[in-house]
Amino acid sequence: MLRRAALAGLAVMTGSVVAVFWQAPQPSAIRDRVAPVTTTRNDEIFLTVFGSSLSRRAVWTRKLGLATCGRGGASIEYKAQAGAGSDEGLVIVEEHRTKRRDVAILEYAINDADLLDGVTRATSKDNHRKMIATLRERYPGIVIILMATNPVSGVHRLKRPKLMAYYDDYAALAEELDVSFFDGTARWLQADPSSDALPDGLHPDPATEAEIYAAPLREMIVSALRRTCWE
Repeated sequence: MLRRAALAGLAVMTGSVVAVFWQAPQPSAIRDRVAPVTTTRNDEIFLTVFGSSLSRRAVWTRKLGLATCGRGGASIEYKAQAGAGSDEGLVIVEEHRTKRRDVAILEYAINDADLLDGVTRATSKDNHRKMIATLRERYPGIVIILMATNPVSGVHRLKRPKLMAYYDDYAALAEELDVSFFDGTARWLQADPSSDALPDGLHPDPATEAEIYAAPLREMIVSALRRTCWE
């Protein structure tokens, strides 16, 4: 009897561990979604990037080439910080006000998915709904892009076994709330860069990341703003 109980307990524990560390499947195709504005402008573009260290250290923002898409060029503001997830994002979005924002990129899934320091998928989705509502209230007509980024490897993959599910939630939220979704994850997987492109298993090589993201992200922003650019 005791042996059966011990085996049953072990089976439950094993099942629990498997459930926690089960890796969510990767996307098989690019799932971009573009939600265009209803009214167009042709003056300076004001873009803000809210996110984690991935956005803070990225160089793709410098390669978007948005200066040719409106009179007055483009202004890019960074509100990304190391270790930030959507809990921190809520505070940042609430506290940092500016006169105008045309585009806001939200990139918090990678830290939300951390088993140790992150939040549940339900909390992550609720936080993003609140951020989107705040941005829309303050900046009517703003283009909001939920950005999925690179997969992770090594110990970071063990810490984020459900990362792909959090990225899936971004795609679902984009449909639910009629915002845009940039599938950087599928693009990274399709590009299949060498292991050198992800040296610590979490933070991508900025140049490689920019090569994969910059052109399609520029196209998404321009399409969502319904702008015409010149070279």
